Amino acid sequence: MKKLTAVCLIGTIFFGTNAFAGFGSLSGLASQLTEAATGVSSNNLDLAGFLKQAQATNQMFTQSRTSLATLFAERKDAEELKTKLNSLKTTSDAKEKEAIQKEIIKLTNDVLDASKKDEAATVEKINALNASQKQQLTKSMTNFVLAGLSARELVTNSKSVSMQLLSNPMAVSSSGMSLVDAKGLLSDVTGIAKNSTMALVEYPQLLKKAGVNFKAPESSAAKPQDISEFL
Repeated sequence: MKKLTAVCLIGTIFFGTNAFAGFGSLSGLASQLTEAATGVSSNNLDLAGFLKQAQATNQMFTQSRTSLATLFAERKDAEELKTKLNSLKTTSDAKEKEAIQKEIIKLTNDVLDASKKDEAATVEKINALNASQKQQLTKSMTNFVLAGLSARELVTNSKSVSMQLLSNPMAVSSSGMSLVDAKGLLSDVTGIAKNSTMALVEYPQLLKKAGVNFKAPESSAAKPQDISEFL
């Protein structure tokens, strides 16, 4: 498994677990499996390393999608997203954070789904972006692609991870996660890999249509971009 270098975010942005872990800081989460991506027995798999890699991938995926949504959304939705992101930074109550995170993820999904349904309108939005926003676009796209690539690599070991979790549930304790969190994270990464076409094919093609000079990473070992200033 190639190493996914974590992005060092400026300050603490978000914190969460499972489906909402995507809003946590990526700083310090860089890790790699100690074996090759294929042919690894469940006994030799570095479970803690796998879970850290999966967590970093999940966070990068969620952050990059939300950043893209702020660019592709209609003005009202874009303002709502930014308001919710700001609220998330200043809220300390765990239940309130979770509620806001759910709203952000739902709105992000709605915006990105709409952007694919009306590609012509999305191309117009991209063409109307200023220089700073286009930088946000390419940086966010880089991380979106990296998350897709990393997830595809991680799922090659998903069977071994599942077997290890079933045979030795206590093994997950070294990662600092609960068994429920670990299973949820594995499910999240599997979902990212299965739905990575948007990141790896559809959006890069959309940027090309808009005349954006974007070179997609070809390996998960490529350096992620710091997009914290946009969130």
